[in-house]
Amino acid sequence: MPKTILIFADGTGQAGGVRPDQQLSNIYKLFRATRVGPDSAIDPKRQVAFYDPGLGTATAAGGVRLNLWQRLRSLAGLAFGLGFSRNVVDCYEAILKRYEPGDRVFLFGFSRGGYTVRCVANVLNLCGVPTGDGRGGPLPRAGRALRAIAEEAVTRVYEHGAGHPRERFEFQREAIARRFRRKYAAGEHPDHGEVYPEFVGVFDAVAALGLPLPARMLLILAGLLVSVLAAIAIGAASESWLGGGGWIAFAATLATLGLGVAAAYLKATLRYASADVRGDGPRFHLALWNSEHYDRLLDRRIPQVRHALAIDENRRQFGRVTWGGGSNRQQVEQCRFKQRWFAGNHSDIGGSYPEDESRLSDIALAWMVDELEELQPPIQLDRSKLQLYPDACGLQHCEIFAQRQRYPFLSRIAGWPSATRGPGPDLDPTVLQRLQAHSVTICDRRTAYRPDALRRHREFAAYYPDPADAPPAPPAPPQT
Repeated sequence: MPKTILIFADGTGQAGGVRPDQQLSNIYKLFRATRVGPDSAIDPKRQVAFYDPGLGTATAAGGVRLNLWQRLRSLAGLAFGLGFSRNVVDCYEAILKRYEPGDRVFLFGFSRGGYTVRCVANVLNLCGVPTGDGRGGPLPRAGRALRAIAEEAVTRVYEHGAGHPRERFEFQREAIARRFRRKYAAGEHPDHGEVYPEFVGVFDAVAALGLPLPARMLLILAGLLVSVLAAIAIGAASESWLGGGGWIAFAATLATLGLGVAAAYLKATLRYASADVRGDGPRFHLALWNSEHYDRLLDRRIPQVRHALAIDENRRQFGRVTWGGGSNRQQVEQCRFKQRWFAGNHSDIGGSYPEDESRLSDIALAWMVDELEELQPPIQLDRSKLQLYPDACGLQHCEIFAQRQRYPFLSRIAGWPSATRGPGPDLDPTVLQRLQAHSVTICDRRTAYRPDALRRHREFAAYYPDPADAPPAPPAPPQT
């Protein structure tokens, strides 16, 4: 009997389930309500679920904290887009491990995990679901062999041309994908894989995929320059105990490390197009997604797409990730695509704050659950695992404010870049309820909800009086 496969990809720093009493994202809450388990009524013959946590480890208090090495990896990921491919491979491998003909695939994600599952949908579009091992045998269902196939699909097929304008490498990517599908017996269709998601649901997806390529190269060169200067300084300081060749030894060591890092970077990003797939495109290129050129494609065959967006997220690097564009715009319209805006910042939509501060994220989660329950046939959902208390007047957070409170010394020498989002017309009804409230709690104060993001909405013009209509200020008292 066909089953439903649910894939959940969480955001950076989110690792649900490691402690009984921790802050949970909406993605983990959905996973907990749909997974198979000893305390679950979910029938494993009908439904299975896979959860891919974000970068982070659990603390004893049940929160998620990044250690120094993970923070460095996270910063490298933001600057260079590193680590993102591994998340996509994890989710695609989970599908290959569980899929049988006729199964339904549902994808869910929050933050960078939301963008991850969008990419997984497009890996399926290009590569389908293999049934063979590439050597005439059946597809392995576990182990290194399966992982290698998933990595090839993501890094050598899907990411060919990554970080460049899509049309420049479209011909090569499609040709490489056809070769992959033939090699691994992934369907007979000449243009795309034959398996696609039935549903994609994401909470405030962001494409934190690194700087543009020129900026990355400048950063690498700056790092090499710092390494050289450090090698000279250390070598000079150690000359007394290593002899006259001390600085040369240190310089050589650091240079070797630098070359090793550069070689690893090239191994991860350098792509080659053989003559049979090259066409008019280049033979070599560097491929790595970035925030300037990210994947906007939406497979027109996906029947249901849902995206919950944050009105009040104001961190510039957490900008809205659009769907479709240009020739793909018609495909977006053909899908049953719903995009809804909610009051709150990034995690006020996707969750992960303490439960007594999660009334806004409960609104977005309740909307997603309602959308899922309208599907025919619906997925299995254990409502006893979802105790939601949505409240339009709930506490609203601001991560820029939180960072300034956490690192006040940094706020005096460097700010946090901000940007106001431009919400579309599809606003949740709770937004109006929040505007109508006399006051709500926003970070550390009680005030009326009047976000700059909604100032230009005609529907809410009455809540933003023109400053020119304000009464004149009273005259200043006479000087004595």
